Amino acid sequence: MALFHITLRNVQHPEISKIVELSAPSRDQASMMAAREGFRVALIKPLSSAAKTGKARRHVGNKELIKLFRGLASMLKANISTADALLYYAQGLPDPELQTTLYNIRERLEAGLPVHVAFAKERKFDPAILTIIEAGADAGQLHEAFSALARRIKTEMTFTSKLRTALIVPGMVILFQIGLFIWSQTGVVRQVEDTLKSVRQEPDPLSKVIFSFSHVVQFWWPFFIIALVTFAVTVIRSAAFRQKLLNLMMSKWTLLRRLVMGLRQTSYIGTLQMLYANGINLARASALSAKVVEGTAMYAGFLRASKVYETSGIPFAEALKRNASLDPQVIHMIGIGEKSASLPQQLELLRDIYEEDTAAYMADFTQVINFLTLAAAVCLIALVFTGAMLPIFLMGPRMMNSGNM
Repeated sequence: MALFHITLRNVQHPEISKIVELSAPSRDQASMMAAREGFRVALIKPLSSAAKTGKARRHVGNKELIKLFRGLASMLKANISTADALLYYAQGLPDPELQTTLYNIRERLEAGLPVHVAFAKERKFDPAILTIIEAGADAGQLHEAFSALARRIKTEMTFTSKLRTALIVPGMVILFQIGLFIWSQTGVVRQVEDTLKSVRQEPDPLSKVIFSFSHVVQFWWPFFIIALVTFAVTVIRSAAFRQKLLNLMMSKWTLLRRLVMGLRQTSYIGTLQMLYANGINLARASALSAKVVEGTAMYAGFLRASKVYETSGIPFAEALKRNASLDPQVIHMIGIGEKSASLPQQLELLRDIYEEDTAAYMADFTQVINFLTLAAAVCLIALVFTGAMLPIFLMGPRMMNSGNM
């Protein structure tokens, strides 16, 4: 159910008006429900729940975006207008906020706004999505733009899900093991040491080392927890810090660098192929495609390559080679496409190749993370056993000796 803001005016005295807010499945039904004797409906405006409550508008989820763009693409291919496609798709949606969003976009389209502006005013869609919608509308291939968006979001969601699985579960296991280790050093080992002191027995040299290490852990563990929480909060809240951390890890870990570069190049190549294959000139298509990697180190290079290609007249592959950070294979294939007038086909081939390669890198990355998690868990368990159990075993004979004295 969508929320509507309805203005009613008195039939005989137009200066008299009243405002009604109500929920209804559609605008027509809202008009019928708001009807009052002696009044006519002057204005119907969809009102999102965010506008009423004052809460920040949330972005549309990826799953909803995939279904939305696929639905719009299929209707546009059937020669249904964009405004009508939005209306048909919105009717019957279980999510009232998304339904209101689509009604708002439809109203703006009927008022004459460009489609990308109508989407942008909702502040629920990423700039990269708006860029592709704008380019598709400019080329008269809006259905292709929606199809490409659905494909791209689906691919990104698949990789994101795999990456989350590869990182979150092992991270939780390691955090649990760290907590267990701290508990053993601050609780169990301390009790063992106190027990030895209570029977006035000196610990053996190995136990002394274990107890000394336990003292260090008992002193430093609060600071370690504070640092760990601070690090986690900074990673979550600061995009700049995440980017710097990712760049540092990429410089040290080849597999991670290949995975991240594969994801970025797949996004850029896929967007470039969609735009260029549907009538956008190569310079503009390149500049628009660069926005899908905005916020990364690759963004500036792609923009420079686009400007150099547009202003200097050198081949696009050469402009990319001089300015952008791309694999030599990509530049080589783009050069072949330019020379043979088959650039859309070469870009499509590159997109498919990099999707397959990135999937393979993701599988390798998952295996390595699982191995590292297992190794860390084994090490922490060994430390827990060494710190807690070994002093107890070594203490046994001394306890017996103290009892015989």
